[in-house]
Amino acid sequence: MILATSAALTCTLDLQGTGGQSGAGAAPTSSGDGGAGGEGSVDGLPNGMLYRWAASAPEQPGIYELPLWLTLESPSPDKTVQIGESAIVSGIPANVARARRIGEDSPWGLTLESARENRIPLSTPSQRPWRLFDGATLAEARGPDGERSAGRVSDEDAEHASAAYVPVDHSDGATSTISSWVGDVDGGEEGDYAWIRAFSFDDATQGGAPTRVPAPARAWRRVDFTGVETARAGQIWVYPAAGEAARLGAASFAFMNLESARYPSSAIATSDSARRREADALYANNAEWLIWKGWLKVSLEFAPNYASGEQLADHDLLYIDSGTRVFLRASDGAIVMTVTGSRGSATVETEGLSWEREQAFQVEITSSSAGLSLHVTTEGAEDVSVDDPEDVGAIAIPESGHIHILGDPDGSQECADLRRVEFYEVY
Repeated sequence: MILATSAALTCTLDLQGTGGQSGAGAAPTSSGDGGAGGEGSVDGLPNGMLYRWAASAPEQPGIYELPLWLTLESPSPDKTVQIGESAIVSGIPANVARARRIGEDSPWGLTLESARENRIPLSTPSQRPWRLFDGATLAEARGPDGERSAGRVSDEDAEHASAAYVPVDHSDGATSTISSWVGDVDGGEEGDYAWIRAFSFDDATQGGAPTRVPAPARAWRRVDFTGVETARAGQIWVYPAAGEAARLGAASFAFMNLESARYPSSAIATSDSARRREADALYANNAEWLIWKGWLKVSLEFAPNYASGEQLADHDLLYIDSGTRVFLRASDGAIVMTVTGSRGSATVETEGLSWEREQAFQVEITSSSAGLSLHVTTEGAEDVSVDDPEDVGAIAIPESGHIHILGDPDGSQECADLRRVEFYEVY
């Protein structure tokens, strides 16, 4: 619950009033309904725009207060969020909107994550079940959140490569991702580095650059690597001073994750056993105001935390019901828009797209008497428009009154940052 940069600058979070708020069925009447740190208002919007929310720098570190027309359901407590290249906020309670960025010059976004489990029983090297090898020592250290949340592993034996390791459950043949915050890496010679090794991963991912942090490295940084698990023992090892020969040195490790996924999500702190973080669900709670006379026009900007080919499930970008939704298809990376109205249904879709992690998408969709329109732009790359002149008729207001954003009623299927969402009148 404390923020700190690598220079240990701290500030305390005041989390009162930052949980998801519901204003179902009511139209906000003033721009004061914008969330703290985000921009969300009604009065003063351009002609034809009904509602808008856009991410900006949060007033509290890592925390947004959402406007009344947006509701977040985020049931798991004790969450984390990255707020810069070398800092996170930890201890975030349930139903609190998390503001994320990965670097000081990176855009802010509202992070919305799928359900994930961290299989490491103690996410920071500090005590059992962590074990020591060849004379390594452990000490408590300050972590990237400013708390005493890190374990400092020291190698004081010049003849052996000392390490700490932890047994974990593993699944032969599964693709999994390890991530960890690493900082204060000391090393006495050129070529020294801190090293994370997953014994159960395939050999191709045991010693590559993503597993290493070269010394010296004072600032915290997050590293991650993905591999296929084998039948070998499920163990994760951390070496504070690896290299071509045995070295002396020390490094701090914190918030280590082992997830059954192709890319990392936010750190899931564990204390004595594996822990599951449930999916986030974000929705506009006033569909009757947003589906304008049966028509719909939405502009959405988001940044997937995954690259093309890394998602495991179709990722809904906008969801009204199973017959009216826009989603990023896992099989080929195409964006698909399907709409069911009073006269029938129709679908338009892009070709398969390619993108990198954190690359922003802008998606504009319209369903009107002129038919369906889907326009997709990816940052620095694709610009695609697809249209179908068929008029499917008016879209029904969902019984729930909800329009889900970056997920469906069960929550987000993948992890992404919402940068902006706008709803418009349609004539």
